[in-house]
Amino acid sequence: MKKAFWISILILILVCLNWINVAQAQLTPEQIEAYQKLLDEKSPSAENHPQRYNSPEIFGDPSAQVTDSGLSRHRQGSVDPASSATTEQSDEFIWDNQSNMKLEHSPFESEAQHQLVFPSQEKIEKFGQGMFANPGLGEFNEALIPESYLLGPGDNIIVNLWGRVQQEWNLTIDRSGKIFIPKVGEITAWGMTISQFEESLDKNLSQIYTGFKRKVTLGKIRAIKIFIYGEVSSPGGYTVSALSTLFNALHRAGGPSDNGSLRQIKLIRDRQSTVVDLYDFLITGDNSCDLPLQSGDVIFVPLAGRQAKIRGEIKRPGIYELVGEETVADLLALGGGPTADAYMGRLMLDRVGQDDSRKLIDIDFSEQAQSEPQAKLNNPILADGDDLSVFSIYQMRQNIVWITGMVKHSGTFERIDQMRLSDLISQGQLLPNNVFYERADLFRHSADGQIEIFAVDLQAILDGNDEANLKLCDLDSLAIYNTDNVLPEKSIYIDGMVKTPGRYPLFGNMTVADLIFLAGNLREEAYLLDAELARINREGQTDLIRINLNHLDNGGNLRLAENDRLFIRRIPGYELHRMVTIEGEVRFPGRYSLTNRDESLWELLERAGGFTSKAFPTGTVYRRKAIADNLHRKNIAAILRKSQPLVVDSTGRFKAVEMINFDTDRMDRVIIDMDRLLTSTGAEGDISLMAGDNIFIPEVPTGISVLGEVCSNGTIRFEPDKKIKYYLQQAGGFTKRADKKEARLVRANGSVITSGNILNQKAELGDIVVVPAEIKHEKDWFKFITSSLSILTGVATTILIVDRL
Repeated sequence: MKKAFWISILILILVCLNWINVAQAQLTPEQIEAYQKLLDEKSPSAENHPQRYNSPEIFGDPSAQVTDSGLSRHRQGSVDPASSATTEQSDEFIWDNQSNMKLEHSPFESEAQHQLVFPSQEKIEKFGQGMFANPGLGEFNEALIPESYLLGPGDNIIVNLWGRVQQEWNLTIDRSGKIFIPKVGEITAWGMTISQFEESLDKNLSQIYTGFKRKVTLGKIRAIKIFIYGEVSSPGGYTVSALSTLFNALHRAGGPSDNGSLRQIKLIRDRQSTVVDLYDFLITGDNSCDLPLQSGDVIFVPLAGRQAKIRGEIKRPGIYELVGEETVADLLALGGGPTADAYMGRLMLDRVGQDDSRKLIDIDFSEQAQSEPQAKLNNPILADGDDLSVFSIYQMRQNIVWITGMVKHSGTFERIDQMRLSDLISQGQLLPNNVFYERADLFRHSADGQIEIFAVDLQAILDGNDEANLKLCDLDSLAIYNTDNVLPEKSIYIDGMVKTPGRYPLFGNMTVADLIFLAGNLREEAYLLDAELARINREGQTDLIRINLNHLDNGGNLRLAENDRLFIRRIPGYELHRMVTIEGEVRFPGRYSLTNRDESLWELLERAGGFTSKAFPTGTVYRRKAIADNLHRKNIAAILRKSQPLVVDSTGRFKAVEMINFDTDRMDRVIIDMDRLLTSTGAEGDISLMAGDNIFIPEVPTGISVLGEVCSNGTIRFEPDKKIKYYLQQAGGFTKRADKKEARLVRANGSVITSGNILNQKAELGDIVVVPAEIKHEKDWFKFITSSLSILTGVATTILIVDRL
């Protein structure tokens, strides 16, 4: 009480100080203006000041354009503060952000309106550029030596002689272009082919030796130094094999760059240049331009000259280099010619004009136009930057019809003159089963592009009715349906004692016996004397038909109707085996089948051979599964959850407080007074058994268990005639948190004693003493003081504002 008194005095002092500070405070000009606006809005005179409410900021739209007449009517585009145009054009007008002046339609059209429609939007590559994509192709295989190879300084020649002379010489051509053979002397090899050198060698050897044969092979090939410059990927000097050619060298350098020429490559040797056009090799396969290299050769790749592009329905689209006065026909030839789908009646040539603008030229390159006297006008000379597009012919087929559905050959067919529905059906060939003959649908394209549907009597067409056999038009489509998709499926039902109850399709002439067979036949517990068939009559009422399943000749052959439902009941009181389990300290523990519905626990104990010498019958644990199942059916857990108290959290939401932790699976124990049952030899306290019951007979316990808020939890040896207080003292007594009034005594048979003073209760073997902890409610004084100050301060501030206003 003393503590609460001083806290109240402290709260009063703080409230007084806060009131003094508030009273001395002065409102800022901004606060006064806000209060004045609040009063103006509440005052009727606000109607005389409409300009106060026309500000875009008040309406939450700072980007709105305001004129003398009020807000702008069009806000269809975001306004760029740095420019005078909106990013999206208004339907009627646009606003100038600087002057707020009304402008006419924008004179600038959309860029998309100036874009050309090309036959292909794929990127067009420069023709031949990928030829040198793999630098490894520049490596030469020295095992393959051409016959035209010319020997030179550094080449290694191996000469073998056999016969009357056995000799081998490993010779290298020196700088003067000669080789030296002992006894023979010097022989010139520079500039000779292998065959020419062999003739010269035979002539010189025959002067010294006779009766011999010889073999000349080329060993190590000499290396030469060449230079590659210009528009190549890796210009510079290269040391290559003397067998290398122009193509090998270009591969080593990565080939011409994107700006390099493929048609004007120069091979410079002894100040003489040879121009190489790679198109001869790329297009026709002529490798005569693949010249062999010599030491000191220079390969120069200049910038590409004039170029033209071709795309669309062409066999080899690309960018081609021009070297002369090539025409459109030449460009088509470079591209491999048009494809079969190309429309040559109109080629589109996009060209850079003389006035620094692009222009289009339509070219008629059809056979008829090219045969006319003015054919040259349709085959102009190409200029640098020309872009030639070859369009496709009209791809849509007109003279076609379709048939789909229940035919052997569905798909597209040619429509010939005077073709009718019967002709199309004959070509598609109807399937033999499940065809819906009452109706097929013909879909037809009208002149305005709409699709119309016509119902067709398929059976009438097959019967030769000319009126139903309509004449076909281009793009007609005939759909023939499956009866399963059109007609509703008829069903019947079977419930009860069959292996597979459920819904089944109704077949023709189907009987009750057929339905039972489809459902897997009757189960053993099926009641055959009285099955029930529910049938809906014409008035929508339910008729019941009784069927004796023992006489299938009478009721089993009853034909079924749509939506019939057959019920087969269980034999009353039938159960295959009602099983219980007894475990623990009995002579014959295990599972037992009940002989009747009235068999009791005492009878089961006798069948189990009675108790063992270690049995503790008082502590018998009897569990009945049916109890938990019954609680589940009654939904007791949900009822208890809805009965829990509710609290409101800091956010204002309701939250349930779990006061009872209810688990139906733990509510299956039955409390039994076994001492009474044993004393009366089953006459009193007995209980009838149910299927699923479980009985456990424990061993004799060692003492009394003490749990919870005691100094030492554990089991204390049982002492006859001792009270519960004794065992609590043996456990060290209560702790400070112990709730002595809520201590509980749990007897060995499962019963719980909570009322009264259990300390003076006489302890029995197997008892359990549970001491819970005391629940203490703590008060948060700091939170209480803070909340009080906040409330009082708010009240004081409100009073002051009202007083000032």
